[in-house]
Amino acid sequence: SSLVRPDKHEFSPRIGIAWRPISGSSLVVRAGYGVNYNTSVYQPIAAQMDQQAPLSTSLTVSNSSMTPLTLANGFIASPGATGPVFAVDPNFRVGYVLTWQASVQRDLPAAMIMTATYLGNKGTRSVQEYYPNTYPTGAVGPAGYVYMTSNGNSTREAGQIQLRRRLHNGFTATVQYVYSKSIDDAALGGRGQGGSLVAQNWLNLRAERGLSSFDQRHLLTLQMQYTTGVGIGGGTLLDGWRGRLAKEWTFTNQITLGSGLPLTPIYPGIIPGTGFYGLRPDYTGAPLYAATGGLFLNPAAYTRPQAGEWGNAGRNSIEGPDVFTMNASMARTFRLRDRLNMDLSFNSTNVLNHVTFPGWNTTIGSPQFGLPGSANAMRTVTANVRVRF
Repeated sequence: SSLVRPDKHEFSPRIGIAWRPISGSSLVVRAGYGVNYNTSVYQPIAAQMDQQAPLSTSLTVSNSSMTPLTLANGFIASPGATGPVFAVDPNFRVGYVLTWQASVQRDLPAAMIMTATYLGNKGTRSVQEYYPNTYPTGAVGPAGYVYMTSNGNSTREAGQIQLRRRLHNGFTATVQYVYSKSIDDAALGGRGQGGSLVAQNWLNLRAERGLSSFDQRHLLTLQMQYTTGVGIGGGTLLDGWRGRLAKEWTFTNQITLGSGLPLTPIYPGIIPGTGFYGLRPDYTGAPLYAATGGLFLNPAAYTRPQAGEWGNAGRNSIEGPDVFTMNASMARTFRLRDRLNMDLSFNSTNVLNHVTFPGWNTTIGSPQFGLPGSANAMRTVTANVRVRF
């Protein structure tokens, strides 16, 4: 009685335990397990179904000498015009993720706490899309359309260690390191994460299995906060104008260091009959990162796919530039009267004005291949004053 048959038999149990193995010790062992379903997956399906015939009319027409477009006939369907066609598996099922974790926590001297954590998850029935009946450039075959199924899967495992200093004498800090790896052939938790997820070859969906677009092998974060006028060393005994000037300032700092996010090599081509742009090239076997001439990637590592064949380069097989951010702020509240206060704060992003890049140009044949496409934002400093009464 419906286009997509309902999925009504899901069960989402969760369990957690905490154990103190040594009486009188601060050592605590924790573990948990749960099942989580992606019930919001039906909304994009409905949105795509109602944006096509017979519920709506939408065409993509390419300008050419045979079918020139003008203001007079720009909306007239011409030979070769294609409309967005979307279909979904009537037996589509809601995807789910199994999550598990285990941690060990213990207090250390100097108001320190150390926590070591293992995290893992396994995604099943993830959203997967492909173009049925399509063919590579240079071959002969029928056109295709987007078909959505729930046959994808994913996995992510991570080891994490954290060292935290409790607030003492006005100072607190947390340093955390995460080592992780995530692999999928769809999207962990839904579609559209990190770009297009339509499979290149509908007859070989296993070729889509690769690093997740959000996979970051190493991630180190450091957060610090210090408030003046706390503790003897912090100036709590200062009085007079010196005390009024120096006390109650709060300084915060956040530093992030990490390895780059995955990128996919792209050959500038279109799957015939679909309008889908961005095929993958062939990998030649040359060292990818042995680049010269100021490049970060070696152009000789890839070449155009053979006529009638799909490229064999893997999805998300390029590691992007390393991540570095450093932000800082300082703030204070001035108590002018009983009911009159002034908040003053200074916030800065990219304090060191260090140049970083979001990614490399990975389009094969482009003169910019292996170079940064753009740079992240430069240093900014903002000041805010707010009076409360």
